[in-house]
Amino acid sequence: MMTMHKKKVGIIGGMGSRAGVKLLQLIIDYSPAITDQEFPEILYHNNSAIPDRTRAIIHGGPSPLEGIYRSLEMFNSQQVEVVAIACVTSHYYYDSIADYSKSKVLNPLQLLADRLMHEYTAVKRVGVLATTGSIKSGLYQQALEKCNVEVVTLDPVSQEEIFMRAVYMKNGFKSACISDEARELMQLSMKKMKALNVDMIIGGCTEVSLGVMPENEMVPYLDVLDLLARRTVECCYDLD
Repeated sequence: MMTMHKKKVGIIGGMGSRAGVKLLQLIIDYSPAITDQEFPEILYHNNSAIPDRTRAIIHGGPSPLEGIYRSLEMFNSQQVEVVAIACVTSHYYYDSIADYSKSKVLNPLQLLADRLMHEYTAVKRVGVLATTGSIKSGLYQQALEKCNVEVVTLDPVSQEEIFMRAVYMKNGFKSACISDEARELMQLSMKKMKALNVDMIIGGCTEVSLGVMPENEMVPYLDVLDLLARRTVECCYDLD
C-alpha cells in the first residue's frame, strides 16, 4: 500500500440532498485510491435545514448563512482542511463563508472561470443553466467577466416554467423520487439552450448534474459540480 498525505475534506450537502451525495460519489470516483485506507477522510453533512438560496436572494427569504455556519463549526472543530459546498447558488455568500471557515473553501465559479480562460479560449457564447437566484444576482456574469465570454440564459418564461419547474416541482430534482416529467423538462431546458446558438453549455446548478448525460450532448458541456469534485481531489492529495 502506498503512503500518501491526504487532507481531511468537509462536504456541505442537503442543498439538495441528491446533489450532495452526487458530489461525494464523484470525489470517491476521482480519488487515486486502491485500498480503503487510501481514500480521503470525508465529513459529509447533509444539512437539509438550510433555507432555500434562491428564495433568500430573490424574495427576501431566510438567509442560508446561519445553517451553513453550523456545518462549518462542525468542520472547524474536526480540523477539516478543505471544504466543498454542493450548491452553486450558495456561493453568492462565498466571502462570508470563507471568512467563517478555518480551512480552504473551494469556489466552483472560480474553477469554471479558470477553465474557460485557459482551456476554452475559442468559446464566446456560454449558455448557463442555473437557478434564478444565481442568474438574477449576476453570480455567473461576475465570475466570468474576465473570460471574454457572453453569458446566455433562458428567457424568463422558460427559466421558470421549464428549468426551475424541473428542479422544484413535486417529484422534481430536489425530491427523493424524480419523475419522468421532471427529467423531460430538464432535457427541454437543454434543447432550448442549444437553440440559442451557444458555443458551450454550463451545468451551473448541482441539480443539472443529476439530469444531464454529457455524452449525449452535441454542444460542448461543462458541469460545475464535476469541476468542484475534481478540484477537491486535487487539493486533498496535493496533486497541483
